[in-house]
Amino acid sequence: MKLVIGLVGRIGSGKTVVANYLNEKYNAESKRFSQILMDILDRLYMPNNRNNLQKLGALLRREFGEDVIVNAFERDLKSINAKTIAIDGIRYRNEVKMLRKFKRNILIFIDAPSKLRYERVRKRGEKGESEITYGEFMKAEECETERYIGKIKTEAEYIIDNSGTLNDLFKSVDKIMKNENILPIHNHNP
Repeated sequence: MKLVIGLVGRIGSGKTVVANYLNEKYNAESKRFSQILMDILDRLYMPNNRNNLQKLGALLRREFGEDVIVNAFERDLKSINAKTIAIDGIRYRNEVKMLRKFKRNILIFIDAPSKLRYERVRKRGEKGESEITYGEFMKAEECETERYIGKIKTEAEYIIDNSGTLNDLFKSVDKIMKNENILPIHNHNP
């Protein structure tokens, strides 16, 4: 039976790093909720920056219903044959509800202090954020897409403090996977 792992956390907490690690070490197929939005923006020849992603997501939910993206994403997940799937970027209650529809599922909350997350966001330079100020970063955390993350934390089976090294993060993930009886496909040397 497939295990669906939902990853939730604030901007720059390490969700994508965990999803990539799960893919590398445990052969998990990784999917991002934002990929649907990125696909639409690509088709419109518009940049995949955080502002455009947030606007498009809000517009689609407002015009086509709160579950429009979740329903499409759920159909995508059901068609995946992998034994383990990692969902990178759960942000809303209806996304948690969708996760819980899978017989075997877990929710992992990844956390780190805001200053550390800010530095990570600038360093990775994803979604046009290499020049973002700390004030802009904190304002982005108040956006509608980020508003429910703290509340969703209470529903997580596991919480990872990602304020240490990559090795510390990977050890935390390995501990969870061992607890869920998921074996690595090979040894990973971080």
